Amino acid sequence: MSQNILAGLNPEQIEAVTTTEGPVLILAGAGSGKTKALTHRIAYLVMVKKIHPENVLAVTFTNKAAEEMKSRVNVLLSANMANDAITATKLPWLGTFHSICAKILRSSITVLGYTRSFNIYDQTDSLVAIKHAMDKVGIDKKQYNPRTIQNYISGAKNELLSPSDYANFAKGHFGEVTLQVYQQYQKDLKLANSLDFDDLLMKTVELLGDKAILERFQDQFRYILIDEYQDTNFAQYRFSQLLAQKYKNICVVGDDAQAIYGFRGANFKNILDFERDYPKAKVIKMEQNYRSTKKIIASAQNVIEKNTLRSEKKLWTNNEEGLTPTVFEARNEKDEANFILDEVESLKSFGGYNQFVILYRTNAQSRIFEEALMQASIPYRLIGALRFYERREVKDILAYLKLIVNPTDRVAQKRIINVPPRGIGDKTANLENHPKVLKFKEMMEDFRLVFRDLKISELIDLVTLKSAYKDWVLDGTEEGEGRWENIEELKSVAEQSEDLESFLEQITLVSDIDNFDPSADAVTLMTLHNAKGLEFPIVFMVGMEENLLPHANSLMEPSDLEEERRLCYVGITRAEKRLYFTYATSRMIFGSIQANAQSRFLFEISEEFLDRI
Repeated sequence: MSQNILAGLNPEQIEAVTTTEGPVLILAGAGSGKTKALTHRIAYLVMVKKIHPENVLAVTFTNKAAEEMKSRVNVLLSANMANDAITATKLPWLGTFHSICAKILRSSITVLGYTRSFNIYDQTDSLVAIKHAMDKVGIDKKQYNPRTIQNYISGAKNELLSPSDYANFAKGHFGEVTLQVYQQYQKDLKLANSLDFDDLLMKTVELLGDKAILERFQDQFRYILIDEYQDTNFAQYRFSQLLAQKYKNICVVGDDAQAIYGFRGANFKNILDFERDYPKAKVIKMEQNYRSTKKIIASAQNVIEKNTLRSEKKLWTNNEEGLTPTVFEARNEKDEANFILDEVESLKSFGGYNQFVILYRTNAQSRIFEEALMQASIPYRLIGALRFYERREVKDILAYLKLIVNPTDRVAQKRIINVPPRGIGDKTANLENHPKVLKFKEMMEDFRLVFRDLKISELIDLVTLKSAYKDWVLDGTEEGEGRWENIEELKSVAEQSEDLESFLEQITLVSDIDNFDPSADAVTLMTLHNAKGLEFPIVFMVGMEENLLPHANSLMEPSDLEEERRLCYVGITRAEKRLYFTYATSRMIFGSIQANAQSRFLFEISEEFLDRI
């Protein structure tokens, strides 16, 4: 049976799959088949080593990656376990850090004084709660930006600093202001029986501080696999460390050359320090790239070798030499967009529009390409624009559903108590015995009495009817029709969930990239940060200029500049067949005309690997 699982793997992948005991560090270069190694390793543990699936935990960063892994593991188990005692229907615990932590918390959070029906606030809900906390403690929202305070609180939680811990770190007046808001915000969350995104990890680590609970989960997760380990922050690092402490069967996979999330609190030194944390660790390097041509790999290697802080690893490939990457100097951003349109039109016959991606450093750069593609009637999809679940009508219906599950969710109640308008202003909303408030609460109680007996789509129908939301949205305008279509689409999504709690959790944890469909025939536009983990036959890296890539904010600190270089490396290694770099001698961006020099990263690539136009 092991031969079946190992078929088609190269020697390094086989070693990564079969070295199951003790700590293992897999340094997997871009396009080296790490997902294949990970999924085969899980199947090998279950089928050959006879480890029960419940004893295997596999963690990754995006829902998209988790679903891909689940699907591949399922195929492997189904193909090889027809007569086995363990059926393929019983999969290991496999998901994102946040979804795994939510699952752990649902089982044991009562220890921390919450109920299991807690709600999870997304970024928007969290910001509303922070503004409310600022009002309570008398902090002026005009003087102090709530989003900045939200970012500081998020940073504190990523470092596992509770409000009392943060008090020791809060420096200066702004630190004191943030501390006051943080203290109030956490009190409000607890009262609302709610957690924000960062709490999922922080509260799980707090839960694992209970010796009996820690031991239970250590005994359950005897084999741990962490994907994209270079992207872990301190909370994720600590979570992994606690669970692996007892058996030390921890396998981490990652590539320090693709560590691009320092601004989110990720610490790529976690992967560089793995051997310090686990002195007996086995290190396996996967350096063979299956994705790109030799010339693309060579240009990527030229760039990343300029970084000083990195592991010794060199990407290589047996693929064809391929075409030399093209560099185009444009007069301005319109010239840049027109060049790309011409290339798309001349190459589209080789494989359709979905073979192209336009990668840029900041979202502001997308506008000119959107306009050009629209004018040329070329279909495109923009990743990272206003997400479906952020649309007003979708947020409204989700707020109704959250309040049904959790009557103490103040943020959800505040959002919909007067939507559609019921004559309940801010003052009236605070009068608990006001007839209009009582009528609203009675309606919500009626929903609560029946929601367990209804499918989620039926519940949405009931809510939109009884609350008069449907009549309010369908106001005879085209916009109203579009908004109602979004609610209908929400019902379609709901069909895939068994219960309301898991549906709400799944939606809160969704990310921009989860809805990316590689088969849709359209040119993709996205930031370099969103592109990690994806691949395209033809890649355009635009705005290759100083102050754009590398970004102006990164030029002061060497470590920030190295992260920008890694970002450039990630962009290059998305390309399978063709790679274009473009830059403009003059560009209108951020409201002014800039004349930037071409990016230093282009000068770091040997001229033999560049075809300059």
